[in-house]
Amino acid sequence: MSVTFDVLVPGSSLAFEGGFFGLSSIVLITTPHSRILFDCGHGSTRQMLLSALAARALTPAKIDQVVLSHGHFDHVLNLDLFPDATVVMSRDEHAYIQAPFEHDTLTHRFLPRILEGHRLELTDGERELAPGVRLFPSPGHSPGHISLQLDTSDGPVVLAADALKTAREALSGVPDLELDPEKRGAASLQEVLRRGRIIVPGHHPVLTQQEDGRLTWTDVQDMPLRIR
Repeated sequence: MSVTFDVLVPGSSLAFEGGFFGLSSIVLITTPHSRILFDCGHGSTRQMLLSALAARALTPAKIDQVVLSHGHFDHVLNLDLFPDATVVMSRDEHAYIQAPFEHDTLTHRFLPRILEGHRLELTDGERELAPGVRLFPSPGHSPGHISLQLDTSDGPVVLAADALKTAREALSGVPDLELDPEKRGAASLQEVLRRGRIIVPGHHPVLTQQEDGRLTWTDVQDMPLRIR
């Protein structure tokens, strides 16, 4: 069995005046020896995540590791669903969330307290997380952002999270909402494109990079609305 990935909750860039829906991609990675969740979303996607796991005959207790790409609310606040999982985060991001920039409205100030009750594994640089699963730094959107590269039967897959949020970023090469003062977002975006034939953005359907470099996608961002 090779490494496989399954998008449990698709990311969306839908926004409204003064805010956004915060629907970030949540991806299940299955290896011969473990199940890894890449990001876990927040309140708006909580039931979507639980339903997606149940549809695959899984419960939160079956998840071995939760990798947090970064500390923004839309990627981390369902962490309480996984008390038995090891939580993987970059050391740089963990240091950053202790004292976020004043203008950073996306990193909740109580995130360090949420992490206290979990088995935390801090990581530096690039490393193998599991056979066929490589973690690599992709700072820019946040100072300690990380992404994952998977060796699958369909070729290299990159779970980019917010190092590459949308097709617009991929096509323009310009990252949107860069909090890193060192401005490393553009380089991280290009690194994601260099590594991945298939790319799962943080807030867009899955992208496929063709041999001529063109990016294509078939899914749409679909959000049925109910007004009560």
